[in-house]
Amino acid sequence: MQKRITLLCCCCLVGFSSHAQSKLVDSMINWTVTHPTVDSLYLLTLHRISYRLSETDVKKSFSYYEKVSALSDSIHFNYGKALAQINLGILLSNSANYYSSNSAFFKAIDYAEASGLLRLKAVSLNNIADNLNSLHDYEKSRKYTREAIEINTQLKAWRGVAINYELLQQSDLQEKFYGDAKEDLLKGMPFAYLANDSYVFSLFYLGFGKLQAIKGNFDSANFYFDKALEEACTQNDLRNVQQVFLARVQYLKNIPAAKKIFLLDSALVLAKKTGYLQGVAEVAQQLATVYDENRNNDSSHFFYGIYRKASDSLFSENNKRNVIIKESEWMIKRKEIENNHLTALSQLQDKDITLKNILLVAAFVLLIFAIVIAFFIYKTSEAKKKRSEASLKQKIAEIQMQVLRAQMNPHFIFNSLNSIENFMMQNEKWLASDYLNKFTQLIRTILNSSFDKLIPITRDMDALQLYIDLQQLRFNNKFSYQTSIDPHILAGDYKVPSLIIQPYVENAIEHGIAHSEKNNCRISVSATLSDSYLLYTVEDNGIGRQQAAVYNQQNKPNHKSVGLIITADRVHIFNGSEKDSDDIVITDLYGPGNEPVGTSVQVKIKL
Repeated sequence: MQKRITLLCCCCLVGFSSHAQSKLVDSMINWTVTHPTVDSLYLLTLHRISYRLSETDVKKSFSYYEKVSALSDSIHFNYGKALAQINLGILLSNSANYYSSNSAFFKAIDYAEASGLLRLKAVSLNNIADNLNSLHDYEKSRKYTREAIEINTQLKAWRGVAINYELLQQSDLQEKFYGDAKEDLLKGMPFAYLANDSYVFSLFYLGFGKLQAIKGNFDSANFYFDKALEEACTQNDLRNVQQVFLARVQYLKNIPAAKKIFLLDSALVLAKKTGYLQGVAEVAQQLATVYDENRNNDSSHFFYGIYRKASDSLFSENNKRNVIIKESEWMIKRKEIENNHLTALSQLQDKDITLKNILLVAAFVLLIFAIVIAFFIYKTSEAKKKRSEASLKQKIAEIQMQVLRAQMNPHFIFNSLNSIENFMMQNEKWLASDYLNKFTQLIRTILNSSFDKLIPITRDMDALQLYIDLQQLRFNNKFSYQTSIDPHILAGDYKVPSLIIQPYVENAIEHGIAHSEKNNCRISVSATLSDSYLLYTVEDNGIGRQQAAVYNQQNKPNHKSVGLIITADRVHIFNGSEKDSDDIVITDLYGPGNEPVGTSVQVKIKL
């Protein structure tokens, strides 16, 4: 009966605690209204408001974090910046976003170290360790906790030291290092007495109770759990009250089912009254288990439903918190403001006023001079850039026109029309019709392509096929033609300048194949992918460049291959390369007896 009264008293404190907590926050908010001066005390009060609201009103808590952050930035106050990052870390930790939370705490450490704020560094280290403990990374948790112990001991911050040892105990207890856990509590207890804080006492008594229960000393465990409950109620720490109720059920094996249910019901009341969804989920899960052990399926299913609903709500709430935090875009919009300018200004103020004025005038003159020079350089650079762009555009336009004229060169048209006339004179009307049809298709393709900077490679290869078909008809099928295209190219969405390799195919036919006496003349065109380039290879087994040059010297002494020159310019401009680059490589082919057996041309087009 006495236990029941104790539990009910604690439960009655819930309403008082919530009211007291709200009253405390309202009191601090009113203080900021009556003391609007932005100083260290003002920022510390905003930080405390954010901390108090972090478990009850995340939106409001976050708004106070933003105030601390913005005001600290505006006055270049590292103490406030560190507090703001600690606020942010706590908010992120409450939403189970531990990795981002630790990033905020590490940033707080940077600000703390910059101004020698060791206490804030110790607080951040302990919070980092607490997050790592939640992530079950106990070794790293211990590492950061021990660093915090060193600093807090140096500062004689006994409450901090006590909390650090209790956190070490949590890691050891989770890993079942019960001897180490007990040693942690014994080491930390003297500091808890020095701090004389009921919140800290509650944590230690709870730890001692769990260890006694694990050893089977249930009377001692109950004694410590009672002490933990008493201290938690003293400071209205409802989270610790709930943890005591849960610990009794989880660690005391000799409790009857009815008492377990009573304890868990009391814990559930606390969790619901404070809106602590994680507590609701934990307690409801325990109740479902207890009822299941007692074969009360209806109650078990009922509390399992509450557990599921609370878990889902908790997940939804976590998402909501993360959205609130992400919406502020603090991670991508935070700016680093250094104190170098303030330090320099402080040093200048210590100097003689006359020297300062001279330096300021000199600096002003130099600044004006620098601005004038910078403006002149900028204008000159812009003018040069515009001239270069205009020159490049003009060159591209000229080359495009030259390409169009070269592609529709009069010789090709004249030869094509002559061939059509010959077919008709020889009464080969079908051949003439076929030739004329392909000729018009090619002319139409060339004209259509002239409006597009780039065309699909399949369309370009179709146009090239039309051109070669005409040449085969013209030369009475003197040569064969083979195409090899990488399947990856056909499967992809690759585009190239229109008829970019046609002049090289034409050159192979007109100068390599046309004068050859071989019966098996052939031309092959292949396209493959090479790094970030499309590699064309045009190869023929004609007479070779040397013999072609001799023939041209005798029959066409004034001939100049304009098409090849224009094509080379197109390739270099398209690739953005110099004229002496390896974008186009022409290789003479030789047989076993060092006799010319053809020519190979490789053209690289940037993808």
